Amino acid sequence: MVRQKGPSSIGPVYKRITLPLKTPFSRLNFKLQAVLLATERSRRLDLFKKQKVSADKFYFNPEARYKRVYDYINLHLMNEAWFQRNQMSGLRSSGSGFLEFIDGFDFKTSKDLEQQIDQEWPTCLLPNKVTQEKLDDILLYRKERDLWASQVRTVRLQRKLGHSDPAYAFHDYAAMRASVIEEGRAIIGLAMQIALRQSLHHDAIPLSWERLAHVFGYAAGEISRGRDPADYLMDGSAPLLWKGGFTDTLSEKRVAYSTGRTQFMALKEYFLPVAHILGAMSVISSHPYISKNLLDSRWPSYQSGPKDLLRGYRAGFSFMDDPDDELLTKATIIYALRFQLDLTRKSAHVRSRALLPPQQIVRLESDFYPAEIEKTHRIIGRSKRHLFLQEPLLGKDYKAQGLYAREIPDQDESETPDSEPRKESSEEPIQTSHPAMILPPLPSAIVDALGSYKDVNQKPL
Repeated sequence: MVRQKGPSSIGPVYKRITLPLKTPFSRLNFKLQAVLLATERSRRLDLFKKQKVSADKFYFNPEARYKRVYDYINLHLMNEAWFQRNQMSGLRSSGSGFLEFIDGFDFKTSKDLEQQIDQEWPTCLLPNKVTQEKLDDILLYRKERDLWASQVRTVRLQRKLGHSDPAYAFHDYAAMRASVIEEGRAIIGLAMQIALRQSLHHDAIPLSWERLAHVFGYAAGEISRGRDPADYLMDGSAPLLWKGGFTDTLSEKRVAYSTGRTQFMALKEYFLPVAHILGAMSVISSHPYISKNLLDSRWPSYQSGPKDLLRGYRAGFSFMDDPDDELLTKATIIYALRFQLDLTRKSAHVRSRALLPPQQIVRLESDFYPAEIEKTHRIIGRSKRHLFLQEPLLGKDYKAQGLYAREIPDQDESETPDSEPRKESSEEPIQTSHPAMILPPLPSAIVDALGSYKDVNQKPL
């Protein structure tokens, strides 16, 4: 990561970040998260100054925000802490002493023990080759070794950070992540999705931030009786975003934006440098997904409502929910590269402007290729009551829900009976190594909102 010089409160926190293909995906995930968190911390500090609230009363160190790897190291520290917490819960049974189980092994040095365990491990995978007691001892040793390695990594990270404690606690991270998702992704990210789909399918309409701001203000009044633009662009299986802003707990002074266009343009000023990443998050969250990892097993996911809404195959996921999910991280990178490539260029309309000036965004440099674009939904079947689609990441078929399903225009596809979708293959869905980004034409309500904008300063062509 390369840090931009100068403590500007509005502007890219980093000039660019590199995302090499061969880097472990957890590190790539934390690199992306670090940029978003640094942007959010900069936003909060600026808002605190406007509210005349001292930043030193809050969870972050205002001087540390200028360290290049501050958030990145802290994410790794929190990840190690969660891993150690889970490991410890399974290692310390009642009445057992530390490393008591190694009495069953014959060794002289720790290196001898490690070699003995590694040699015996393949045998443990075969049935009836070792006693259950010996197998338990070997499993415990491997867990203790993983715990020790994590503790060593923690010490090294603390040295890099300059102190022994994380720079901020997980609940503070969770609050910042919620702001990124509920305001950054839900508003600016969704606007980027609208913009890219507009440039692909509705290029007769000029592209500008002012027009996008109008769509979000228009939504409060005329767009289908007050429905949010997300209702048209996000599957109805997504849980609601509970937007509450954040609070100075000392003075109980709400730090919040006004509504409509003012809110949108204020968010745009802060989140412009990472708008391409937020756009990628918006597209991914529009489709149902389910992580292969158990949610909250190591890294508590974003909580946006009742717990029963958070489990299972649903829309609304992001790479910030699970640092170990390689597919979500990869999709975010290649989608963001596509947004960066397409929205830093001027669109076809003579009155359009490049939405993302290259010098004002955090440039992503990677040997990943930008995502390919599919310009239509993957419609599996349609009936009078149901619409069945295929999502791009896992290749799973699903029944579309909500206004999102009703607003998808007719395409050429085979009709299916009312009661049953297409029968799926008995084999697992084919997951492509580089998932495409599905960007069909916008629903008519969004197109009407875009077209209704009138620029009072516009001169006739």
